[in-house]
Amino acid sequence: MNEILAVLSSDGDPEAALCASFTAASQGFGAQKALLLRVEEQAPLRLRAIHTHGKLAPEQVRACERGESVRGVSPSVIYRVIETGVPELIEDPRLHADASRTPSLEGFHFSVLCAPIRDPLRDAVLAVIYLQNSGLLEAYGEDDRAWLAAYATAVGRVFGFHFRQERQERELRDRLEAAAAQDDAPEILGDSAHTQALRRALHATFLPALDVEHPEPILLLGERGTGKDLIARYLHAFSARHKKPLVVVNCAEITDELAAARFFGHKKGSFTGALSDEPGFFRAAHGGVLFLDEIGELSLRAQAHLLRVLENHTVVPVGQTREHPVDVAVLLATNHDLPEAVQAGTLRADFHDRFRTLAIHLSPLRERPADIPILLEHFRRHHERKHKKRTLGFTPEALRALTSAAWPGNVRDLARACALFVIHAQAGAPIDLALLERCLPEVLQGTPNPKAGPLLWDGVSLRDAVRGFERELILARLERHGGSLKGARESLGVSKATFFRYLRGLGIGGGD
Repeated sequence: MNEILAVLSSDGDPEAALCASFTAASQGFGAQKALLLRVEEQAPLRLRAIHTHGKLAPEQVRACERGESVRGVSPSVIYRVIETGVPELIEDPRLHADASRTPSLEGFHFSVLCAPIRDPLRDAVLAVIYLQNSGLLEAYGEDDRAWLAAYATAVGRVFGFHFRQERQERELRDRLEAAAAQDDAPEILGDSAHTQALRRALHATFLPALDVEHPEPILLLGERGTGKDLIARYLHAFSARHKKPLVVVNCAEITDELAAARFFGHKKGSFTGALSDEPGFFRAAHGGVLFLDEIGELSLRAQAHLLRVLENHTVVPVGQTREHPVDVAVLLATNHDLPEAVQAGTLRADFHDRFRTLAIHLSPLRERPADIPILLEHFRRHHERKHKKRTLGFTPEALRALTSAAWPGNVRDLARACALFVIHAQAGAPIDLALLERCLPEVLQGTPNPKAGPLLWDGVSLRDAVRGFERELILARLERHGGSLKGARESLGVSKATFFRYLRGLGIGGGD
């Protein structure tokens, strides 16, 4: 940690600080082989060696990056630690009397420590530390694992934002390259674990599912304002169907009497008011995507009409007898609890069974506060362009207040708030707490969202982040040891003088 602070206090490069700290930690552990690996991609898992220390051959480093078996190191433990997120210790079998009778341990004469560096905001593994020692007297034990776990946690606190920013930039470049071939392609903004997993799932599962003839329907579930319409437009824009129509239907407006005609079309004169031939929603969307919003508002009769076309992929326009084949990707969206609707009798069970297997669940904004700063900036700039007015953006205090808000109306609510801020702001002035108080006092008066707490680490300096973690760690150890300074100090493995220097510097009271 001292190496980290020494580099960062002189405005050094964050990665250089991390490598210097890792080298110091490796030397402190007496590691003969040490490797720091960054998680470049999660699915499929791809690692990159940031720094090495000790006697590691190039082929051993490559094996650890790829998870391949190689003599002299244990890549499998690295991949296992990334998968579980739990630090591991592999003890030297020579420490155990029965090791000689275990054939699988023959020739295995080293001990290994491996710990994940986690992002405290997204609870994802950012990197992994691998240490190996072949000395019997220096073999690693449980105390070493505990110390390495604490060190890895500290590194995650300090460098989580740095790693996250780099990953954001890579993903942004990838999205821009993909969107360059699409006109007006929508973006899914955000850095939360939910949003990152959503983007991966859309491209790994749901987009390929649309690129077949007669695809299975996809259900979009989420509260009002969570972006179900955005996901529908995204699926259309990035699927092989993007050159064909996207037809959007609000099912709350479909009456029993006109349901068949609206969905399947009708022949001129087939009923009162049928003044011309109409293709209906399904034929209008042929080859493309049909987005049925508010599906929970459909009557039982209308559900029966839809069930037939979902099963047979054909429609019969009102006033005709001939079937027309249709190839349509159907997206259905609702904020209703569908199993509850089936129980209440307002949703047909067979209709629900037909589309519930492929479902996308969109979390409310209060569950993913990491997305809020990015969304605020996006909508602020959008409304500045729309109203031809430039501001100085959000002050840090205003940004923290908005990030801590619960946003019951989700993204739609946030977008409207940004419109208000830009309209009422003075041109060339910042959007500050005073403006928030005038436009949306309920944001400042409401109960802060507890899930936004870890995100506010991003608003402090790296030095303050380290101090904050040190203070939390020492207080946690004091609590674990019943307030005993000696117990806390010994569990941290520092000298008495160093420990009391930390107490004074961090403003923690206590005597001998």
